[in-house]
Amino acid sequence: MVKEFAFAGEVAYIFEQGKPIKVLSKICEENKIDLLILGAVKREKLMKHYLGSVARKLTKKVKCSVLLIMNQSQKEIYKKHIVVNGLESEKSHETISTAFYVANSLSSKKITIVEEINNTEVKVDDDRSLRRAAINHERKTHQENLRVKKILKVIPKEFKEPIDIKLQGIFGKSGYSIGHYARVVRSELLIMHTPTHLNFVKKIVANDLSFILSELPTDVLIIK
Repeated sequence: MVKEFAFAGEVAYIFEQGKPIKVLSKICEENKIDLLILGAVKREKLMKHYLGSVARKLTKKVKCSVLLIMNQSQKEIYKKHIVVNGLESEKSHETISTAFYVANSLSSKKITIVEEINNTEVKVDDDRSLRRAAINHERKTHQENLRVKKILKVIPKEFKEPIDIKLQGIFGKSGYSIGHYARVVRSELLIMHTPTHLNFVKKIVANDLSFILSELPTDVLIIK
């Protein structure tokens, strides 16, 4: 199988006995693996239950980044549309930068950076409160766009030029929204990062990640 691909780098074959999660976690740590690629299933059904469970548990256990491949194809490996988690955190810059590197490697045409905005509820019962809510919505969206644009400025021009870039703010109940959005727009790849400390904002990311791993909306790259 490996010989079918024109890979110029070094290939190592490792075979070890034991339970998949324990063995693969050990191999990743001992060999300082940067990216673990796993075949996954959208939902757990019958015989697919085992494969799906292994992929999800490994994603949470290993320290390296993980690529979960659900839409396996022998004809096409490029991803036309990539959705990226732009939620504010110390990993935002790395996540967005990685997305553009991956997009160029996979001949992607479009990147949508999703900003999940925590919206303070404003009671709307008259024209004045409606106007206040609209202004609050615009202000928060503008602030998020400015933050993401600062990150985009330092990404090399050659990585951005061939790609259509969209900023998408999502208001409403925090958590679960990014996976839903990726599914609705039929994205071929969703890129997210894992939280390092579970404060309030990071819990949102953790909730999103748990939901996405339970029912994959598309192929998912989780950056650690």
